[in-house]
Amino acid sequence: MEEKPRSVMSNGIYYGLITGGVLIVFSLIMFLLDLYLNKAVNWIGYIFLVAGMIWGTLEFRKKYSNGFLTYGKAFTSCFWIGLFAGILSSVYLFVFIKFIHPGFINELLEQARANMLTSRPEMSEEQVEQALSISAKFMSPVMMVAWGLAAYAALSAIIGLILAIFLKKEDPSLNTTV
Repeated sequence: MEEKPRSVMSNGIYYGLITGGVLIVFSLIMFLLDLYLNKAVNWIGYIFLVAGMIWGTLEFRKKYSNGFLTYGKAFTSCFWIGLFAGILSSVYLFVFIKFIHPGFINELLEQARANMLTSRPEMSEEQVEQALSISAKFMSPVMMVAWGLAAYAALSAIIGLILAIFLKKEDPSLNTTV
């Protein structure tokens, strides 16, 4: 049975949701292992994001684009996959902060306090408190989701621009240069 054609966006939704699901499982594992505040370990999530973008775009090229893909379509595929993974991850972040671990924001603020005192010991307690009060304004669940969505959109665009260089495959029959 021949597969129906799929648009770049529907491919992005499909693989983006799969990638987002993987990112959620990874986040839950990090939470259960009490590694969710470890920034070095959390960088691994970006590997899953990039892998999902590559996998989804290569599948689109192979199954729905006759083995060829322009730079623009490769970028678009990567971008949509990253964006939809980000949307799903941001929804999970909201659920995580509101219901799974309501003390998460306070833990982030305490970690920020410790980092400030370590990196800038000359700061007075008043300066630390002022900096933390400003940070706290941007750490509501809704603000964190909004910042997360914006970050995923920007990151998906940047990663997509880079990956598209390697994932494109021009159709030689369309080459008009002599």
